[in-house]
Amino acid sequence: MKSLYFLTIFICFFAFSCKKEVVADKSSEGLSHEDVLSLEKNSVFTNEALIYKGTFEGKYFGDKVVLKLTDNDFFVEYKGKNYQGEWVKKDDGSLMEIETKKNKLPFQFMRWSDNSEIMILNEDGLADDNGENYLIRVTEK
Repeated sequence: MKSLYFLTIFICFFAFSCKKEVVADKSSEGLSHEDVLSLEKNSVFTNEALIYKGTFEGKYFGDKVVLKLTDNDFFVEYKGKNYQGEWVKKDDGSLMEIETKKNKLPFQFMRWSDNSEIMILNEDGLADDNGENYLIRVTEK
């Protein structure tokens, strides 16, 4: 009888001591819950509405560009020539397409970097890899 009692205790001890451990997979580069909370707390997010009207100046491959936007029209000074036409919002409004009335500009698409900066996109629709071709909002004089 004593051996049956010890055998039962031994089996119970063995069964509970073999509890499966939960091990987190540390091989992936995932974020922990604490990392996510920290990112949410310290992140800067703005849903500031874009102001399309205004005057912007900058360079396109080294040549000065002045862009003036109104509600639906634009005016560009580039390489000593003046261009006029209409512009339209594309996608979520951060992409703009311009269409000239007469002469053709070497660029057609622009993307907002933030509310004060517009990036002129290359013909392939991508940004310049050298960090050039930005127009900065200027205050009206």
